[in-house]
Amino acid sequence: YCIVCGESLSGSAESAGVAMISIHGRTRCQFYRGDADWRAVSAVKQAIGIPVVVNGDIHDSASARQALNHSGADAVMIGRASYGAPWLAGITAGATAANKIDRQFVLETAIEHYLALLGLYGTQSGLRQARKHLGWYLARIEKPGETIQSREIMTSENPARIVALLTAMLEHDPAMQAAAA
Repeated sequence: YCIVCGESLSGSAESAGVAMISIHGRTRCQFYRGDADWRAVSAVKQAIGIPVVVNGDIHDSASARQALNHSGADAVMIGRASYGAPWLAGITAGATAANKIDRQFVLETAIEHYLALLGLYGTQSGLRQARKHLGWYLARIEKPGETIQSREIMTSENPARIVALLTAMLEHDPAMQAAAA
C-alpha cells in the first residue's frame, strides 16, 4: 500500500517475489528531521501478506517495542543509532548486556572492525572506509584531552600507527589501570 498515492503494492511486490519489506517511518522530504511515523507503517502491514520491518527512530528496547506496537510490523531495523555501536541490536533484543559495553569493549571492537575493513578493502580503500567508523567509535568514548590523538587517528595514512594510537588509548585508560591493580 503506497501511503502517498493510496494504491496497493501487494500485488506487484509480492508477485515479483518480494519476501519482506522494510519501511522507514519518515518521508523522503523529512530526511532526518521530525519523528518517524510508525503508525503510517501499519497501513502497509495490513495491506500485504509478507513480513514488514519498521525503521526510524529506533535506538533501544523501549523504542523498538513502541515501533512494533504502533506499526504492527514483524520486526525492527536499527539504522543510524548503530553507527559506532554494532552491539546495539544485541542489547535491543536482550541478547547482550548493556553493562558489558564499556570503553575497553568499544576500543577493542574499533580495532577489530578497523583491521577487518583493511583486510576486506585493502589498505588504501580500507583507510577511507574505516575513517567514518572510527569517528563514530571515538565519539562514543572520547575523553577531554584526547582530541589531538583522535585527530591523528582520523587523518593518519599509516594503519600500524592508527592501531598503536587506539591501543594506547586502551592502555592509558585509568579504569583499565585500576582493574589491573
